[in-house]
Amino acid sequence: MKALLTLSCWVLVVLKANAAASHNPVVLLPGLAGSVLEAKLDRQETPSWYCSRKHDWEVEWLSLKAASRPDCLLDELTVQYDPATRSYHNQEGIQIRPYDFGGLGGIYSIDPDLPGFTATYKPIIDKLTEAGYKENEDLFGAPYDFRLAGDGLAQTGHFDKMRDLIEHAVKKNGGKQAVIVAHSMGCLVSLYFITRQSADWRFTYLKGLVAISAPWEGSITALKGSVSGDTFDIPKVPHDLLRPIQSTAPAAPWLFPTPDIWQDKVVVETQGGDKYTTKDIERMLRDLHLEQQAEVYEVTRGLTYPVPLLDLRVYCLYGYGMDTDEGYLYNVDHFNASAPPAPTRTQQGDGDGTVNLASLQACSKLGPQAVIKTYKGAEHTEILTNDAAVADLLEILTEDFRVLPAFLRRVWGSLPSFRSRGQFQ
Repeated sequence: MKALLTLSCWVLVVLKANAAASHNPVVLLPGLAGSVLEAKLDRQETPSWYCSRKHDWEVEWLSLKAASRPDCLLDELTVQYDPATRSYHNQEGIQIRPYDFGGLGGIYSIDPDLPGFTATYKPIIDKLTEAGYKENEDLFGAPYDFRLAGDGLAQTGHFDKMRDLIEHAVKKNGGKQAVIVAHSMGCLVSLYFITRQSADWRFTYLKGLVAISAPWEGSITALKGSVSGDTFDIPKVPHDLLRPIQSTAPAAPWLFPTPDIWQDKVVVETQGGDKYTTKDIERMLRDLHLEQQAEVYEVTRGLTYPVPLLDLRVYCLYGYGMDTDEGYLYNVDHFNASAPPAPTRTQQGDGDGTVNLASLQACSKLGPQAVIKTYKGAEHTEILTNDAAVADLLEILTEDFRVLPAFLRRVWGSLPSFRSRGQFQ
């Protein structure tokens, strides 16, 4: 009897150990401004005497030091675009890169020195750690330069690094496919990446995608950043403080609302009677003299639009029931090169407070294998701390994502109609 009990205990220990080691590896992508960026400077000129001219790699977004000198920070984060080559570059003497790619330091909190006050993925990482996941073993981070859209990230080699990271994670975990968990803009980054991998690669290395608060069809809120600036409701901050970045960063047009959902709905208008629908965005940008962003809009608008079909399981988690911007009225006769004041009237609709409900619901366009889970009253970012959403995420990660046998997935991925919508290779 004693020997039998000992054997039983040993079996339970082995089973528990195997269960703990049975995780599919998880790769986390944060949302807009959720990645830590570091900079290296070697400049001849700066906008102010107190801005650094030269230093080795150090946290740029977002440290207390950088935040205390906003004019320096905004200048250093400016992206320049060359329409002749369709390429992006930093200002002369500035290098920018994601911090701790592959690890969790670049996504745990915006300021690594103040994780309690600048948490991004911290709540989810903590829960995953409690569930047995371990950093650099079966839990990885993929921070990215959130100033750039998919094409710009490709130019920096980000997707090559992401591909290598996923292959490394799968190999390290005995061939178990990886699950990408992304939030907000990170969902579009993931979609751009996935649709540019071969069907064989996807089948070999990816189990599925968990998309949280995904702006599949863009967000009307993104327009405000370019038109007048968006402070994200931070009190006592001038409305146009961040506009120099918001009106030049290539990521902004990628997040603009698409014509599919809003059609001829007026989303921006002036007191003088100028009206702009989602079909008039380029004209609006040129009326604002935002020539660079108008050029970039033409390039980025089709990177993940129309929403493509996917041949792997996708779980979409999002909140609803929150007032979300659906249109802006500006108290100016006409737009010009000067930033207009903050909107005098904002039209509200349903959504998660940042992304409109219709855009969140576009998850269904990804195909019949898309599963939607919703949470009433869960705000766009606060959903990462929502108990029900986090519990669902942990349950999802233990499920079998596979919805098609291997040979059917390969056939599905080779269909002409599938390839044309999804831009698959």
